[in-house]
Amino acid sequence: GGRRRRLYASTFATQIDWQTGINLPQVLSGTWKVQPGLSIVNTTSAGPFMLRNQFTNGQFVEQGKRLQFSAGMRPTLFGFFPGFGPLARIRHSISPIIDWRYAQGKDVDSLFAYALDPTRTTLNARSDAQQTISIGLSQNFEGKLRPPSHDTGQQQPPRKLRLLSINTDAISYNFEQAKDSGKTGWQTQTLGNTFASDLLPNFSLRLVHDLWDGPVGRDSSKFAPFLTSVNASFAISPSTVRGFARLLGFHTGAGPAAAPPPAPAAPVPPVGSTPLPAPPLFSGPNSGLGAGAAGAGAVGQGFALSVTYTSTRVRPGKDSTGAPIPVPVVAGQQVLSLNLSFKPTEKWQANWTTTYDMATHTFGEHFVRLERDLHRWHASFAFVKSPNGNFAFTFFVSLLDQPDIKFNYEQQTLQNVP
Repeated sequence: GGRRRRLYASTFATQIDWQTGINLPQVLSGTWKVQPGLSIVNTTSAGPFMLRNQFTNGQFVEQGKRLQFSAGMRPTLFGFFPGFGPLARIRHSISPIIDWRYAQGKDVDSLFAYALDPTRTTLNARSDAQQTISIGLSQNFEGKLRPPSHDTGQQQPPRKLRLLSINTDAISYNFEQAKDSGKTGWQTQTLGNTFASDLLPNFSLRLVHDLWDGPVGRDSSKFAPFLTSVNASFAISPSTVRGFARLLGFHTGAGPAAAPPPAPAAPVPPVGSTPLPAPPLFSGPNSGLGAGAAGAGAVGQGFALSVTYTSTRVRPGKDSTGAPIPVPVVAGQQVLSLNLSFKPTEKWQANWTTTYDMATHTFGEHFVRLERDLHRWHASFAFVKSPNGNFAFTFFVSLLDQPDIKFNYEQQTLQNVP
């Protein structure tokens, strides 16, 4: 009757899984979009079909299969509102995402259940009766722009603009699980909402909340939403400013002047000539540092700023009296990332990226890169400072007509951090 503790020197696990299903013909495809289905699923959705680990002495154990009946519904409802300013009309669309699943409960083999959940903390490791409904929601606010008053040419289709879209993750409730003692039917621990808009390029905001103070599905857990994650990003460019001005009805002038012919492409330094490559924010065709980027556009153009913010939080625990335990501040919980690109002169291209830890009020890293065209030569300067204080400086010059004629310089420092 005593309790024995066993400590394993190493752990391992191998999983094999297969599931199959078919979708039946769609019903009411023009309105409610009901999609029935039939699947062959595992006896418990908590684990794979076959499993081996240290609890099975290296031998495969398996669970059974069962039929699952399902139905999904994807209707879209519309509402229209009068516009204002440059917007002729606003359309609001609501798309609920509703799924229903039913699978008869069966007892899971005891050897498999022990291998999957030796501590008996998983609610559905030994029986997983399913009669579950999941509901998600997608909303979209879209504006139709008024045609320009001076437009007397051929009629163009009215331009549409996504003002705001909101996508809410699905939340699930299991009616069969709610019948068990000590349990509730809720199966969703966290809920996320994603926001996006065309008013700011690449704007995205995602909020994630921990819904329950305790494990989901237990009657001892209280419903107490707690913000655990924030991810936000957006970008600003001259076209963004002009777009805002047009949206507010301001005159932005005759528009930007035509760009001059692009300069010859700068050669890519050979492998080994640039020991400190640019971070991911500066790689790729959209980085502003690709071929011909340094010579395109006029002075003051090419400005681009991208901002990214991430925040993670942990729900505070409670002591024996029920009072919350303070969570210590840890580096990396709130990070602000900036990526700036601009052209101070016609021949110069500058880029700067950095990260700032808002929890510890310290900069994490700096990366500065300057590009310059010197007649038939192309020069690149890069400065990198890492979070531990180390820095490096690189300088690379090459002849555009003959890339083998080049000169590069590098200086690095290493600083030991206790």
